[in-house]
Amino acid sequence: MPEVRARQAKPKVAVRKDPFAAWAWMVTLPIALAGLGVAAYLTYVHFHNPASLSCPNTGVVNCLKVTTSSQSEIFGHIPVAVTGLAFFFVMTLLMTPWAWRSTNVWISRLRLAGAVSGVGMVLYLVYVEAVQLKALCLWCTGVHVLTFLLFLAVLTAYLFRPIDAYTD
Repeated sequence: MPEVRARQAKPKVAVRKDPFAAWAWMVTLPIALAGLGVAAYLTYVHFHNPASLSCPNTGVVNCLKVTTSSQSEIFGHIPVAVTGLAFFFVMTLLMTPWAWRSTNVWISRLRLAGAVSGVGMVLYLVYVEAVQLKALCLWCTGVHVLTFLLFLAVLTAYLFRPIDAYTD
């Protein structure tokens, strides 16, 4: 008599179905997409023609001065705009409905760590603009505001998550 083996079902990825994930992605995904768009624009302008930035270059508001300064590149080689693009690309992936509904604790931790690191970078860049360069870039300020809003939304979602939402 042939031996019949029971089919083992593939393990399913655990998915939460609570209102926590519903509001979070609807708030954070548009912010991340907007940041991705602005960062993509700044990256494009960095590599093509920094003078073409649609931003006034008068007095304190001077995008050209900010985006072409020596501080606009990390270690003198990596454009800050590219790091912003990479940041918003990763954060956009972490803000999707699927990522918010995941019960994987590491996705939640990575999302929070990314938001915190983004705000840390923003604080440094605002210092560079205001104190060292004495000039502000409106496009950069837009990225800073979007990063801060994303941080607030992620932190709020993290702090108000259900107590048993993540288990190790």
